Amino acid sequence: LEHERREAGRAVLRAQEQERSQIAQDLHDEVNQALTGILLRLEATMSDAPAHLVVELAETKQLATQAMEELLHLARELRPTALDDHGLVPALASQIATFGERTGIRSRFRQPIGDLPILSDEEQLVIYRVTQESLSNVVQHAGASSVDVELNFVGRTVLRVRDDGLGFPTANGTGRNRLGVSGMRERALLVGGNLHIFSTPGEGTTIELTMGAT
Repeated sequence: LEHERREAGRAVLRAQEQERSQIAQDLHDEVNQALTGILLRLEATMSDAPAHLVVELAETKQLATQAMEELLHLARELRPTALDDHGLVPALASQIATFGERTGIRSRFRQPIGDLPILSDEEQLVIYRVTQESLSNVVQHAGASSVDVELNFVGRTVLRVRDDGLGFPTANGTGRNRLGVSGMRERALLVGGNLHIFSTPGEGTTIELTMGAT
């Protein structure tokens, strides 16, 4: 029964990722192509435009360029090809470094302690997605100036994402829904893991994912 539950959970994860991948492909192929067309039209218009319109057209072109960059970033977030191309640890390091560059929040990745165990594709994806969602929470809700991400493989696989933000009371579940905890916890359970939150008002928050033997 447990094996069947795990297999069903992995099938759900695969279906979710396939849907994300399709959305990312559509964004890249359709919307990105449309934005490229807009940029080309703007450039052509600028070459013949009166001087008083050139500045306004240049500002519009800059906005379109920014929209294209955001679109490509979103597509990469939806479909983390870095996992396939480079492996879990380099993909996490890249994700965390990019987060710090984009947000200005001091971000540190503590290199894993212990030998990298054999993790299934689904388990690696859960680690990546929980990190992604946790970082998103930091920038949206925590009011933090720094975040530390730690991954170790001593005895079991443990991921911790700590921020120095506002924190919140966890005794009555306050704040959990807005942090998207249910989605992260569901992902963890689907691969036999557990997700815990430790937080105190004024002292920041730690999200901890554990998988494997204790």
